[in-house]
Amino acid sequence: MKRIKWLCTLASLLVFQGQLLATEINCAVNGQINGLGKDVTLTVVQRSGEHGSQTVKTTKTKEKGEFSFTLPATLFNQMLEIRVEGVRYAISFFAEKGMVQITSDKNKLYVADIKGTAENERWDAYQKYALAITLKRNSLNMNMGSTSKEERIRLFTELDAQQKHFEDSIIQHYPNSVVALYLAKVPLPMLKYYQIDSLLTHFKPYFATHNYYLAMKKQADVLRKVAPGAMAPDFTVVQPDGVTKISLSSLRGKYVMLDFWASWCVPCRAENVHTKELYEKYHPYGLEILSFSLDSDRDAWKKAVEKDGLVWHNASDLVGGKLSPVAQKYGIDGLPAVWIIDPKGKIVAEGVRGESLDKLLSSLFVH
Repeated sequence: MKRIKWLCTLASLLVFQGQLLATEINCAVNGQINGLGKDVTLTVVQRSGEHGSQTVKTTKTKEKGEFSFTLPATLFNQMLEIRVEGVRYAISFFAEKGMVQITSDKNKLYVADIKGTAENERWDAYQKYALAITLKRNSLNMNMGSTSKEERIRLFTELDAQQKHFEDSIIQHYPNSVVALYLAKVPLPMLKYYQIDSLLTHFKPYFATHNYYLAMKKQADVLRKVAPGAMAPDFTVVQPDGVTKISLSSLRGKYVMLDFWASWCVPCRAENVHTKELYEKYHPYGLEILSFSLDSDRDAWKKAVEKDGLVWHNASDLVGGKLSPVAQKYGIDGLPAVWIIDPKGKIVAEGVRGESLDKLLSSLFVH
């Protein structure tokens, strides 16, 4: 009997030592999702690009939704998601050396407790803070009553400022934190190249080869080439007939409004009304407009051009969306997007819309 107990104790020690060894080499993840039974598939994925993802691990739950798996060091400092079979939401965490403990509920994956390693505890604190801000926003929406529009704007602006302050605090105080780097990258589509440059200086050299850092650097380098003062990148593409070519450089000698849009973009279609007004007002003074469509369907593009009355120059490479080489040259992250280019091909302004665009064109043509 003593020998059997000794062997059981030895086996337990060996298992424990094996777990310790695994955490020294890998990221070990243990957890429980209440409300799940046995043999529910969990898929661990890593996001790639805007909508893509790749599976890095699959596993099954044990009794009462318990689960465990290990991840290799090659995934350290990457955000991953645990997707649960048949459940809408996912649990996000960071792969890092050590033991990550995750506890959640099937119906509330977005409030998972993530503990055990420094970065995951930092991520857990941020997520809970962001959730608290979201709940306050929801409460305000439901209990506004007769609150004035100005007061609503003030209250929501205050909540936005609180969350941004919390994020900025993490970014500023933890330059060696992957959570800080991730939070710095989140608003990338809204940042100017000099803002990105400033953030990258903050994180270099610790993360200089990290894929988040490199994505930010790539975007800054693209935006730098299409900022005011730079020469507008040239391109040669087709017009709506699908045969006739047009180049941006063929419009040299004129001020050009380069307008990126698409037939499926609702705000773009609404903005076309204003663009027509600008064309009618400033074309007699020498303004040319080149509307570049991010459509991939030529028929849909042609119908939209005709319906919206886009009587100026129209062009597309018909690749579609962000896959368009021209869109990539200009760092397009949202539509509509506008550049104003002078007669020598130099960019005068970018990102201007509405009244600001009208004022700019007025300053160029009306003296």
